[in-house]
Amino acid sequence: MTKDKAEVIYSYSSEQAVEDGVLVQPDPKAPGILIARSIHVVCSTVTDGRRYMDKVAPLLLDACMAVRKPIESGSDEWPVVLEHTVAGTVWIMPNDLGGITLMKPEDY
Repeated sequence: MTKDKAEVIYSYSSEQAVEDGVLVQPDPKAPGILIARSIHVVCSTVTDGRRYMDKVAPLLLDACMAVRKPIESGSDEWPVVLEHTVAGTVWIMPNDLGGITLMKPEDY
């Protein structure tokens, strides 16, 4: 066993977090993009006349644009912070699915 593997006590995968309800996959067409349950709840419950995906889709697009710079440059500048009109302050982190996970700072 390598030293790196010996240091890992427990690994909680994104798939496990989705199964447990901690993370949500808001768009089945984008399986690598996940959001924390807290963001899902806010976007589901805020009543401003828009449907769920009408609130989530702009957030996901903004998040994808926000992470282009650190991904393209190979930077380790994570989390990327984004301000969203419904969800508020959102942190964006790479996940083990090759995509990104959006969460509130208090979810980290």
